[in-house]
Amino acid sequence: MPRFFNRIRKQLAKDNKFFQYSRYAIGEILLVVIGILIALQVDNWNETIQEREVYRSYLLRLRSDIGLIRETVRQKKVWEEELIGLAKYQLDVLMGKESKPDPLKLAMSIEFTGSVNRYEISSPTYKELNSTGRLALIENDSIKDFLSSYDLYIALREDQKAEWDPWIHEYRREVRNILHPEDRRYIDLAFGSENADLQSPAWKDFKLRTPEEDLYQGLFATPDLHGLLRDVLTAREITLIFMEREIRSCSYFLVLIASELERLGPE
Repeated sequence: MPRFFNRIRKQLAKDNKFFQYSRYAIGEILLVVIGILIALQVDNWNETIQEREVYRSYLLRLRSDIGLIRETVRQKKVWEEELIGLAKYQLDVLMGKESKPDPLKLAMSIEFTGSVNRYEISSPTYKELNSTGRLALIENDSIKDFLSSYDLYIALREDQKAEWDPWIHEYRREVRNILHPEDRRYIDLAFGSENADLQSPAWKDFKLRTPEEDLYQGLFATPDLHGLLRDVLTAREITLIFMEREIRSCSYFLVLIASELERLGPE
């Protein structure tokens, strides 16, 4: 029997068929392996392109969200400054610093010092990234750092509102009945950024129904209004500082996004 296999081996070697078949088989295997590797590479490439486009889409949406937040804060900051000015005027009247107070400006102060200047700084896109676990798509470390502190900042602002809003609500309760209801209604409807100036046409023919003496008596008769007004002013002035910080932070974040979009190149 060994002689039989030995003859076959010699015959194959002689004919060189075994080595021909071996080389052919190895070549076929290499072609299959190369094809698989190429297919995997193409799949990975396509997946990378898709992820990059998803990433770009999120960056564009974040840019839109943050741009809107910045514009909202800018507008609310103007209103906050108006509220601070009115509250300071009322405080000056209480402290006797205004020898001839303007009844209409004082009425505006009474009505609007109790306003809650609320606005949202949350980003729907960030919420989606966070809830779906897609924050991992963010490649830029600076953008990651900014977003990682987002929830903490919103929580901080909510805590501050929870602390300060009761002062504003308390002030509103204390002075609610000083003004005639029709005065309150007109002031609420007519007052705006374009009508903040008393020289505005909105106030030309307006006459307060609240007697001037009732304004002063109502203010001076309110218990501890001086201290409460200072608390409200402090809260508003600190809020103004946070607004300025938010505007700067939004501008910084928009620069980061613009830089990252430039790095990604054209669509």
